[in-house]
Amino acid sequence: MMATTSFTWYCGADLPGEVMTAALEAYQFEPHFHDAWSIGAIASGSCTFSYQGATHVARQGDLVVIPPLAVHTGGSSDAPLVYSMAYLQTSWFDAHASLTHGAGVRFPDVVISDEPLCRRWAAALSRGDLDEAARKLDISAALFELLARHAATANEAGSAPGPADASSELQASFNEHDLPKADVTAHAHRWGMHRTTLSKQFARRYGLPPDRWLRNWRAVKAKTLITDGMPLADVAAATGFADQAHLTRVFKRIHGAPPGALQRSPDRHATDVPSARAAGAKTKG
Repeated sequence: MMATTSFTWYCGADLPGEVMTAALEAYQFEPHFHDAWSIGAIASGSCTFSYQGATHVARQGDLVVIPPLAVHTGGSSDAPLVYSMAYLQTSWFDAHASLTHGAGVRFPDVVISDEPLCRRWAAALSRGDLDEAARKLDISAALFELLARHAATANEAGSAPGPADASSELQASFNEHDLPKADVTAHAHRWGMHRTTLSKQFARRYGLPPDRWLRNWRAVKAKTLITDGMPLADVAAATGFADQAHLTRVFKRIHGAPPGALQRSPDRHATDVPSARAAGAKTKG
């Protein structure tokens, strides 16, 4: 079966993150995460995805809200799916949350059924007649409404970091300076355990084995460098990929579109990325 995919990116310098609209058919994202708040609106169709070990279904008129670094899947069945997604900088999101709740927030449900707000969110993300300033204002207003109607104050005691262990120390070491040289085996030896034991502990805690988590983190950091205008070959070297082709393969599996989708737009505004066949576009978790 032929898979139909199309991604449109808005990556303007004045936006508080990235905005993407997508039309998918018979397409699945592998388990992955983002370093931003992922907030999407389902315009048509339905999306079945996993999040925190459970399966969820978002349908037309639903919003999907996923916190930073939370591992999830996504995509569509054989029926077409159209949705818009914002990847909002955590600092910008937190500034809004501090005004509505005075502290950190959480959402009781990852799928929120609120058709009027869904339409408002989709319009803010996908209207083609908005300049960056107007789009930013519309996203801000929609975010305030989302927070006011559906967010709750986070339980700070429950969100406090636990004691240091091999998994948490390894995760903390995965920063942009360590990307090319992170060594899971050496880290396991330092803690006096086998690499397999550490990998299992890490996967239970963070949703992916350390090698796949690090690969995802590299792709996340690569996206930032690409939108800043760095050449792809330099991005690959800076983020620990073997070469530009390796970066492109991993980037597409995680983000849905190749890195050129961001690079092809000189003003970092809108880029359409049509895709190809199911065999080439569909990925496995």
